Amino acid sequence: MLLNFTKFYSKTYLINILFSFIPVSFIAGNLILNLNILLLIVASIIIYKNEIIKIKIYFLDKIIIIFFSYALLIGLFNNIYSYYSEDSYYNIAILIKTFSYLRYLILYFVIRYLIDKNLISFKFFFLSCTFSSLFVCLDLIYQFNFGKDIFGFIATPRRMSGPFGDELIAGGYLQRFSIFSFFLFPFFFNIKNKKNSYLILFTFSTLIIFGLIIAGNRMPIILFILMTFLIFIFEKKIRKFFIIYLFCAVSIFLTAYNFNTNIQKHFGHFKTKIIKIINVFSSSNIMSQEDLENVYLDNVKIKMDYYLIKIGDKQFLMSTTHMKEFYSGYATWLQNKFMGGGIKSFKYNCPKNFKNCGPHPHNYYLEILSDLGLIGFIIISLIFGIVLYISFIKKYFTNSNLKENKLIIPFLFLFFVEIFPIKTTGSFFTTGNATFIFLLMAITVGLSRKQNLIES
Repeated sequence: MLLNFTKFYSKTYLINILFSFIPVSFIAGNLILNLNILLLIVASIIIYKNEIIKIKIYFLDKIIIIFFSYALLIGLFNNIYSYYSEDSYYNIAILIKTFSYLRYLILYFVIRYLIDKNLISFKFFFLSCTFSSLFVCLDLIYQFNFGKDIFGFIATPRRMSGPFGDELIAGGYLQRFSIFSFFLFPFFFNIKNKKNSYLILFTFSTLIIFGLIIAGNRMPIILFILMTFLIFIFEKKIRKFFIIYLFCAVSIFLTAYNFNTNIQKHFGHFKTKIIKIINVFSSSNIMSQEDLENVYLDNVKIKMDYYLIKIGDKQFLMSTTHMKEFYSGYATWLQNKFMGGGIKSFKYNCPKNFKNCGPHPHNYYLEILSDLGLIGFIIISLIFGIVLYISFIKKYFTNSNLKENKLIIPFLFLFFVEIFPIKTTGSFFTTGNATFIFLLMAITVGLSRKQNLIES
């Protein structure tokens, strides 16, 4: 019995080390993240072998399998259809990326299995997320004060990168992983002295909010506020903890905004951008035929940063980069409405008359439309809808046993803001985003089928 227990413990220990290392891998970069995910998948399959294959398949799981099968079919179709065309190289690249994308389907079922069998220690994962987030915050603060971080990465005037080097994604990282620090002690540690509990929470809140502000990623701040606001609304039992967070957030932001010129300009510029986006389709921006006599149609630069976009029979004058990117996604989708061009095909299929087409349209749903067409969009929307139903709806609007499951809270709200449609995003199909989305989905789905899963 002792030998069997030791073997079981060593197996779960390895799995939990790999699982808990995921937040660290996001900091280390795509190479380490891919290696971490690969090792987690391989280790789980080697250790549990046929047990994973025998996992119970629910309706949602079948839809997810259909989504990946459809993506593979589109990749194959586009490759075969244009095999002899001058763009055949690009379609081979798309096909390779499509096959590579299948690893997230395997990751989903591996995580599902590990949760179903209670093999994951979420305490380790929450600890890893907390310490990783605090490390990023402290590195950002160091960079903010000394002009470079502990690795020597130089600060930019308005935004800090911290340990991410040239990638200005520190705010996005904190938005995704720092929320676990607020639940670490209430869920896993019984601190009898309430003053100590509040002091820890106050310290974490101060560091994280300040880290988010100086990172300068404005959309992650909005999403973080939205997420914490939703938790505040729906979770009465932990509402008092978020009152402390709210006080810290408002105080730190006002202090930083009033005493730092760069922060003031950065967030003031964001306000101007929002107003421009809201007003971009107003009647005052419609260009008449007379206005267009000396300019080209469709996204041709007129002057400075102004562009024209065409929707229906109307031409709109546009001055925001985000709207240009969104419109490029819409225009690319129009070329192949139902099936799309295949995973990561946007940069190849973006209309040639568009200048500076990016690698993706900076919105998950527009990218899915352009890459997988209306069919792929409907399938992924159905998947997201079912996940929200079996988790969010059942927890807060029905009498299911899920109400007692506290552990699902941060994952549930993270998933909600991750798939929130009205926001700018990275690519849906890149390593970081795909890993995070399907990791969240697998955990949320797995926990939604549990009762009260809080470790001691």
